[in-house]
Amino acid sequence: MSPAAEYLFVYGTLRSDIPSSMSKFLRRRAGLVGKATATGRLIDLGGYPGFVRGSGTTKGELYRINPERAEETWQLLDAYEGVSGLSSEQYRKATVEVQVAGGGKFRAQTYEYQRGDAGKKTEIPNGDYPPYYRTNPEHQKFTGH
Repeated sequence: MSPAAEYLFVYGTLRSDIPSSMSKFLRRRAGLVGKATATGRLIDLGGYPGFVRGSGTTKGELYRINPERAEETWQLLDAYEGVSGLSSEQYRKATVEVQVAGGGKFRAQTYEYQRGDAGKKTEIPNGDYPPYYRTNPEHQKFTGH
């Protein structure tokens, strides 16, 4: 299995089918391995989604971070997600196992929601963010579209 630090599993505003500046940034700094799934569910955090490990399936994409600028890329992604390692933050970077469409299991980093109120949040249907995004103006406002 692959080293997790090389790969990033994205499920929300970093996906290629979401029109955000950071999804465009990611496509410049990483290669798309393919559509992928992880075990867990997506929840609505008001203007963007959060991933919570557990039951269910979350749909997303797997990227391989370009090694020549990996450190800078991870720093910018951490800043975008508000992750510096504090337990009080909304997200933490976590390692998950993902299944890529067409075959292959990978260990990848992802940004996981870490607050205890996840059970009180609305679940995003089918663990698939783009259809939900297209019908929610608050989410479109977050990405500037």
